[in-house]
Amino acid sequence: MNIAIVERAPVKVFYLRYTGPYGEPLGKFWRNTVAPWLADHGLLDCPRYGVALDNPMNTAPGKCRYDACVEVPAGLRLPDACESTILGGRYALTHFKGTGAGIGAAWAAFAAACFASHAPDAQRPPFEHYPRGASFDARTGVFACELCLPVGS
Repeated sequence: MNIAIVERAPVKVFYLRYTGPYGEPLGKFWRNTVAPWLADHGLLDCPRYGVALDNPMNTAPGKCRYDACVEVPAGLRLPDACESTILGGRYALTHFKGTGAGIGAAWAAFAAACFASHAPDAQRPPFEHYPRGASFDARTGVFACELCLPVGS
């Protein structure tokens, strides 16, 4: 697994919140709720983020919170969404390509590899970054993103 340490700038986002088990149900949330919302606002090609607010290792699956976020052009407001900022700072980053069914195992392997040599920063949540042009195959459900874990200095 290739892991890079990067410095990320803070990012203003608008988001829709999902509460429930991570994995494939999140894929359905993105496809059935988030993608149509992005399309309605002409934001399908904007950078997107998936922010995991709860650790599924110590939070009941039905109570896990996740924010599906979009970075919007300056000055644009989305009245049907909440506004937040993804905090900047040092992050460990690796690339993922697969389906919603496999992303949980990828996160677990990434966290284990990363935290073997870097201290976690519990003040910031981990997130998935879907940059402009990130791939998604509607036929197979395979998508690509960057997994980002906050680390201390």
